Amino acid sequence: MLEFGAFFGVKYSPMEQVKFDPYNLAVLYYFGDLSYWQLPAISADALEHGLDGRFLRRLAGLVNPVASDIRPEEIDSAFREMGVDAPLPKDQARIALAAGAARRAISGESNVFNEATHIRIHICEWHEAPPELQPIVALSEESEHAPRWKWKQLEQDLRAAMSDFLANRK
Repeated sequence: MLEFGAFFGVKYSPMEQVKFDPYNLAVLYYFGDLSYWQLPAISADALEHGLDGRFLRRLAGLVNPVASDIRPEEIDSAFREMGVDAPLPKDQARIALAAGAARRAISGESNVFNEATHIRIHICEWHEAPPELQPIVALSEESEHAPRWKWKQLEQDLRAAMSDFLANRK
């Protein structure tokens, strides 16, 4: 699976990937974590992986694009040429990103408190969390100012909430 964090604040590079995953790239783009200027490199990578289409070729040929060089419909079409049912609703992208964060926390790849805070602040954008993320967000808020003696229990509760979230995903 593609590591979502590889795209935050850095220029897209195929070398940062473990596996080319158009769906995860679409999740990042439609959530807002991947910018239009990264699409030419992604499109070129898609072509190298055997995907093809008019819009992939057009985007792959752009050099130093500005926003007006790429229309939203072209981006949607390029993702469809990569096999993604684009455009993705932002809420769908939000849930996919939260699932990745929960998986990283549960596997021990990342700190459970850091991932819960990431879900609360970045993925839910300080707004009301969708119902399936509310338990994680509530525990994250509680942990922010919790005394040290509560940390172990909060960590267990967060792991359980994340496990429940992953188990109940459609």
